[in-house]
Amino acid sequence: MINSAWRLDRRTVLRGLGCGIALPWLEAMGPAVAAGPADGPPRPRRFCGVFFANGVALPGKEQPELREWHWFPYTAGADYEFNKPLEPLAPHRADMTILGGLSHPTSRKLVGHATGDVWLTGADIRQNTNNSISLDQMIARSVGHHTRVPSLVMSSHGGVGPKSRATTVSFDGEGRAIPAASKPRQIFERLFTQAGDGDKGARQRALKLGRRQVDFLLEDASSLRRRLGQPDQRRLDEFLQSLSEVEGRLARAEAWIDKPLPTVDADRLNLEVSPEGPADFIRTMFDLIVLAFETDTTRVATYQISAEDGVGVCERFPIILGLGKGHHGLSHHDIANWAKYDRFLSEQYAYFLDRLANVREGDERMLDNTICLYGSGTSTLHNARNYPLVLAGGKSLGLKHGHFLRQPAERPLGDLFLTLLHRFDVPVKKFADNAGEFTEIVG
Repeated sequence: MINSAWRLDRRTVLRGLGCGIALPWLEAMGPAVAAGPADGPPRPRRFCGVFFANGVALPGKEQPELREWHWFPYTAGADYEFNKPLEPLAPHRADMTILGGLSHPTSRKLVGHATGDVWLTGADIRQNTNNSISLDQMIARSVGHHTRVPSLVMSSHGGVGPKSRATTVSFDGEGRAIPAASKPRQIFERLFTQAGDGDKGARQRALKLGRRQVDFLLEDASSLRRRLGQPDQRRLDEFLQSLSEVEGRLARAEAWIDKPLPTVDADRLNLEVSPEGPADFIRTMFDLIVLAFETDTTRVATYQISAEDGVGVCERFPIILGLGKGHHGLSHHDIANWAKYDRFLSEQYAYFLDRLANVREGDERMLDNTICLYGSGTSTLHNARNYPLVLAGGKSLGLKHGHFLRQPAERPLGDLFLTLLHRFDVPVKKFADNAGEFTEIVG
């Protein structure tokens, strides 16, 4: 039994030869941290935006054989039924809301491929390419001072990309694109390795001999573990096991990303198995976000899975999965396989929500304290209306879920963004072209 007088500081770090990683929440960190807003400091509030390009497959009446592959449900309200593209998200039904009929008014007249630039900003870039601050960065202004990394900006391709075909969805207060990180190893090093912590040369030599970074952390954790009660011991073991799994997936993602494209037979497609390559890469990026949230290294993250108009390494993900064409090519020429790729992306988002739901923070889940927005800036055929969006989490921030909310007419996405900003106590009255607030999601 743990000595009740012994308390662990929230910022305790496990260290090992050049690597330092903060611990997740443990009971030994004291009642003040575990308490809710009424009894002490509130738990961290977090935001994550996940973007994919090129819209989604919405087969029409002329393709009855593909009816069940329509991305949006056919019936709105609480009794909606999942079609195949969103079916992987069914276990999270109570924690998510499907949104239809939302878009930025200024983007509706854009070529569909330009909407990745404005998905989180709502800026009018028709006359020039000046952007505005993105939703994630407004939230980071409010919560970023609590963490070592104010916000984590990632994409599969990296950098900023060309204007109107951005490879990032995050923009600073001046409307400048924020370069996205894309190398999992480099992201891990940025988050959990600090200059001057140990002998990095020795660590690199040890890694070449087959030792993992997590092995060094296990050595530091062994003495700490003996001082913890059984619930905290289990929590620490789960955290270290998660680290080990992330490191293994990270290595596989690294090995895959530089390989040339294989020759594939699209007729032999089997999406029921767990594919190598893209799934490992995308899930590694999600793993890194979860670790960054769990250790309170950051509270704001964005991840652009794919860029518009065939830009970047992400264009070849469907080819490696056996779908015959790149993502952009599918969206123009192969609606059946496009819909299957939509389902693949939903599987990865479901994995992310699983991870967030399985991390405990006292009597709550990390998902309860995290708002996640997943979607694209276009619907079918790159029409910059009716964005496909799934909002999840945030129960402890006052969000309610369980519905497909389909708007009777196209509505400003800024309404939703303004309501989300207020969940983080950001005192704004306008965002982009909002007409009001989106009170339907507030409990």
